[in-house]
Amino acid sequence: MKRGRHDLRPWAALILLLAAGASHFSRAYGQASAGAQDGTAVVYQNGEWFREGAGFVCRVPANERIPREKFKPEEMTRACLHMGPFRLGNEAQTIKSLLGEPHRVHPQPNGATSWVYFVDGPGRYPYLVATVRQSRIAALQITGPARATSREYSFNHIDLGASIDTLLKYFGPVTHVQPSTEKDTELWTYGPWPFSFEIKDGHVTSIRISDPSLQ
Repeated sequence: MKRGRHDLRPWAALILLLAAGASHFSRAYGQASAGAQDGTAVVYQNGEWFREGAGFVCRVPANERIPREKFKPEEMTRACLHMGPFRLGNEAQTIKSLLGEPHRVHPQPNGATSWVYFVDGPGRYPYLVATVRQSRIAALQITGPARATSREYSFNHIDLGASIDTLLKYFGPVTHVQPSTEKDTELWTYGPWPFSFEIKDGHVTSIRISDPSLQ
């Protein structure tokens, strides 16, 4: 389905400020950037989105392993753009290392490719779509009915099947609602922030996140 592009700039600075203050969270996955000049990896923790007024901030756990001179803003801007074990901007090969070869592959505009994985086995919903561009993960989308396996690909406390009340609890009032390309389904967007949800019968049926710098 089609989703609009989003501008990273309105919230990137907030991520960097909050990274310096650094709140801690109980669920945080370690992520490694490219090797530092001394050959060691710099580890960045995943962050979490919080509603603040009309917008959002991404809070990132402190990590004493990040010296100031090795701080990479481009990595920190992706700290909240993760779905389960996968973070946008990471090497696409990390998906194949965990899930194997995709069940389907489709070409996309601007030299991108979509890798489709049926998380409960070939042809069985739900399915995960990873958009790959320049050998990196540019977008992730999980779609279908709620299953135990789909919870492995939650985003910011939201799983497939989550109620509207749960979505509003973590993301607040929606910015824009429009009909989805799926029958009897609404598309909820929070632009300019790069995440959106599809809603049917009061529950989340699809979650999508994207990296604007890779679109």
